Amino acid sequence: MLEPGIIPNKEPRLRVGIVLPEDDQQEIQIDFPVDGSYIMEVDGAFADVHPGANLVIRLGKKGLLVQDSPFVDAEKIVFKQIKGEHGIGIHPVISGRSFHWKKYIMVHLPDKVEILRYQDTLMVVNELNLETYLMCVATAEMGSDCPTSLIEAQTIVARSWMLANVEQKHVSLGFDVCNDDCCQRYQGLNNLTDHSQEGAKNTFGKVLLYEGNMVDARYSKACGGIMERFENIWFEEPVPYMQTLKDMPDIQNPPDLTDEENAREWILGHPEAFCSEAYIPSKDLKKYLGSVDEAGSYFRWTVTVTNKDLTENINDKMNLNIQAVKDIYPIQRGGSGRMILMGLKVVDENNKEKELVVKSDYEARRILHKKFLFSSAIVVEKKGEKKGLPVEFVLHGAGWGHGAGLCQIGALGMALAGYSTEEILKHYYPGVVLDTIY
Repeated sequence: MLEPGIIPNKEPRLRVGIVLPEDDQQEIQIDFPVDGSYIMEVDGAFADVHPGANLVIRLGKKGLLVQDSPFVDAEKIVFKQIKGEHGIGIHPVISGRSFHWKKYIMVHLPDKVEILRYQDTLMVVNELNLETYLMCVATAEMGSDCPTSLIEAQTIVARSWMLANVEQKHVSLGFDVCNDDCCQRYQGLNNLTDHSQEGAKNTFGKVLLYEGNMVDARYSKACGGIMERFENIWFEEPVPYMQTLKDMPDIQNPPDLTDEENAREWILGHPEAFCSEAYIPSKDLKKYLGSVDEAGSYFRWTVTVTNKDLTENINDKMNLNIQAVKDIYPIQRGGSGRMILMGLKVVDENNKEKELVVKSDYEARRILHKKFLFSSAIVVEKKGEKKGLPVEFVLHGAGWGHGAGLCQIGALGMALAGYSTEEILKHYYPGVVLDTIY
């Protein structure tokens, strides 16, 4: 596993969680390619795996059970790839865990796959070289038709974020990152292309540094025209390379979106940002997106939610018992217009009016829609009235995701406009240095 604060001088190995305890899976199916060679290790005993074989692994009373196998209640099962290009097929695997695009897919995993019992559920971990992982991430996060400068920039950003190794969300489970948007989107070899392999090879060992330290290069799908500050999303110490800047050729002097009038004008308007239709028409966007992302409007969008659905979601997510919502309003906005503090005026279980305060962009998005709202940079319009309460809330929004660091669709717009890999990176992370560490 990676070590925090250590900049490696050779390519490291990485452990990626594929099936997590929270997925609560009781069995997993494994399909082996007909042109590969694998060895199965079960509690120190080894066996060859027949090419083209299919196995089902289930939870037993104490360990793991392998279908049609003499192995009983194993503590850990490991598959090692000896040769072959296609990897082991593992399914079902969640993609979009906890988000509105959640689905179950098959992933094809290279190198080494471990299956373990964790309490009363299965856990699957893929161990592989970092550069192989990055080849897969680049075109899982964005599509393989993207220009080379975007693929290279995405690869360098993913490498830098990984090696900065700041969050360590899953270290207690014995792996560095998970396979999903919580960390970085990794779907094994599913989306591997010549283009993504070239992106990794052309940028091998290249990272972003700031004053000699690895850049914590976080990114989101679309900033909405202005990048958000790091501390407004994660409430940690500011980092100088994540500022409130315009996602435009002239990054300076963004409008003050902490002011409500300015924020409303910006969110309801259509400024010509790199992530806007001025650079990428909506009809062309889908072909550049990752396989998980849905077609739709990422720069500006509108979502309508009924009072009934919103009330049910708030009760579910906040463990409350309110009767209805009277109003939604910003208490404090960040520089991109996202709500750092959101207020909700509700009618509680005692039929009394009450204010709820939601204290982050993430929580606002989680509470406002049962499938997770695209962004908290919103202007709220109330529609209809029944017994003094709005019937619906129309949410007019800007951007997709937290908006800090690299804006993937904005970087795509830059790449299509002819900007180089380095120009893209220094636009979204001003002051950084591009360096090769191995």
